[in-house]
Formats: sequence, C-alpha cells, structure tokens
Amino acid sequence: MQQARNRFGGSEAIAAAIAIAAVTVISTATASSKEAAAGTIAVTERTLVLSYRDGNDIVRELQVRRTLTGTFSGTEVSLVHNVTHPDGSADLRVVTSCTCTVEGRTGTVTFSERASVDLAGVITVRRKIIDATGALEGLRGRLEVSDLLAAPAQAYTGRYDLG
Repeated sequence: MQQARNRFGGSEAIAAAIAIAAVTVISTATASSKEAAAGTIAVTERTLVLSYRDGNDIVRELQVRRTLTGTFSGTEVSLVHNVTHPDGSADLRVVTSCTCTVEGRTGTVTFSERASVDLAGVITVRRKIIDATGALEGLRGRLEVSDLLAAPAQAYTGRYDLG
C-alpha cells in the first residue's frame, strides 16, 4: 500500500483526481448550450389602469397586449409600471405572461422585465424568463429589445435553453 501511495503521489492526490473527474463528468452532463432567439414584438392594445403623480414624475399602470413572432411566437399580456420623468425619459418595470410556442413546444412563459426609454424615443428592454409551464417547463433565457418605441414592432434578440 505504501508503494502504491508513493507511486501515485499519495492517497490525497488520488482522491483529488477522482473528485475532479467526477465534477467534470457531472458538469459536462448537465451543461447545455443556449440557442439564439430573434423576432419581433408588436403592441396590439394598451389600457391605462391608473395614473398619478409622484413628485415631479408621472406614474402609469398599464395593461399591454402584444404579439410575438420569430423564435418565441404567440400572444402576451403585461402589467407595466411606467415612471415618466420631467425630461421625458421613462423607467419601466414589467411582468409579462406569454402563451408562446418555442421549437414547436407550447406553454406559458413568464418574464420579468426592466426597461427604459431615452429622450430619442429608444426603448431598451431586458427580459428574463422567471417561469415556464406546459411543454415549455424548464425553459430559461433572456431577451433584449433596443428599438424605437414608436416603431410598429420592435426587434428582440436573446438566448434560451429548453433545459
């Protein structure tokens, strides 16, 4: 036994090598590649639910309906908390529920979103999937939008993993 330990660098080195090999196998087995996503999002309806002032800001709570095309296709409804500042810029926090199809699988995807609108009218949105059900259960990913707010549809891009 002593000769085997000396030949292989001791039992600690053997244990470390086995642990590293196990971690490598496990991480390789559970790693999955993210797929590219691209398409458009178009607003089909906006409903003002509530509007009020908070100091110099105007706060609006809206319900917004949209249609998605591309990698994520379907319809969605969003609850939007929009804070418009005196200079005309705005910050938004959004929760969205989408009845979507991705790679032929259909389910409901919930996004958490942060967005801003600059003085040039460009909206920048970062969407993170926080839940998915149905055939999309386990779906993870992020989508981004950076386009003119006044455009008929905004382009999105991102990455996703069906798990």
